[in-house]
Amino acid sequence: MKRVLVAAVLLASFAASAVQAEPPVFKDKKYFGPIAQNGFSFGVGFLDGADFDYLFEHLDAWANARNGYDNWELLSISPYAHVRYERQLTPNHYFKSVASLSHISSSSIGDYFAPFPDTTLYLTFERDFAVYLFAVDVGFSYCFIAPAPQRFSPYTGAGFSAVVPMVRLDTKSFDSGKPFSNPAENVSQNSLQAGLHFEFGMNYYLTNRYALGLEGKYQMSQSKFDIHGGNFDLKYAGFVLTLNLTYFL
Repeated sequence: MKRVLVAAVLLASFAASAVQAEPPVFKDKKYFGPIAQNGFSFGVGFLDGADFDYLFEHLDAWANARNGYDNWELLSISPYAHVRYERQLTPNHYFKSVASLSHISSSSIGDYFAPFPDTTLYLTFERDFAVYLFAVDVGFSYCFIAPAPQRFSPYTGAGFSAVVPMVRLDTKSFDSGKPFSNPAENVSQNSLQAGLHFEFGMNYYLTNRYALGLEGKYQMSQSKFDIHGGNFDLKYAGFVLTLNLTYFL
């Protein structure tokens, strides 16, 4: 009986030592510092620098050729907003994915003489031109100072963009003050374009969960707009400035 008991104890000891020697089933989670690895941020700001002059000059020349004019307002600063996911890869390196939307618009007034087979009409018009610019950015950034609570951390980064410009030209035409149907002057076009972006900014980490930041980004992309048998460049290269609030999971 004693031999059986001793054998059982030896077998249990051997089994326990074998289990301890086995590697852990789950790997230890890598953790780089006091700030969590994953974060989501929301930013609002403005976009400045878009250039539609090539198209606007054509529309004015088109009206001039018909003894009229088409005067466009200068493009103003455009509202911009984004939602971003970021993941810390090392203490100073981050992967970032951003979805953004901005609204660029301008308007004009003008007139021209429209020839028809049996008559010529003097038409006045009002044009509204708008671009809803949706973009998805993917890139990496480098923090010059590793993030930590109650610390400023400047950073810079770059990446690629997939840009979807949704372009709308709406023209209201009038004949002697009465609405005149002119569908050829109303155009809607969507496309998918590639782009690049460069960013630089500063975050202040309020706690290990929240951070406030100011970011500047330069984006480069463009698309084409077809009207009157021509193809005209719309350039969205410009500077974006946003104020960001980040929450770390």
